[in-house]
Amino acid sequence: MRRLLVAYDGSDNAKRALQYVVDLARDTGITLQVHVVNVQHEPIIYGEYVTSAMIDELNNGLMAKARSVLDEAAAVLQAGGLSCETHALLGNVAEQVNDAVKRLGCDTVVMGTRGLGSFTGMLMGSVANRVIHEVSVPVLLVK
Repeated sequence: MRRLLVAYDGSDNAKRALQYVVDLARDTGITLQVHVVNVQHEPIIYGEYVTSAMIDELNNGLMAKARSVLDEAAAVLQAGGLSCETHALLGNVAEQVNDAVKRLGCDTVVMGTRGLGSFTGMLMGSVANRVIHEVSVPVLLVK
């Protein structure tokens, strides 16, 4: 059995990466254990008046967005005959993907080359580049 971690942000490339996983399972008959993660960047807050309630509200909003994106991914996988576990995380994407790989025992990371990041990610995808260098397992990038 292969344990795949799919880093999913809802972008077109991430959707193609997810479809690649569905096609891989269908075409090869390999049994896959799929973990889908969505990592939201923690908010950077400036100013003197910031309460813990404000931070909690921001984090709750980010986690709700992550769960919505993950529900979309889970529906695609289920339609393709695969089950999955979803994980909503906060923090640095590459670090959180690396931690999830270790914690979940995944042997491969699958992700799109360009996500919903900023302009700096337009070359290859700065997040994808950082994940490649951070994790110790093979990373499959899908355009």
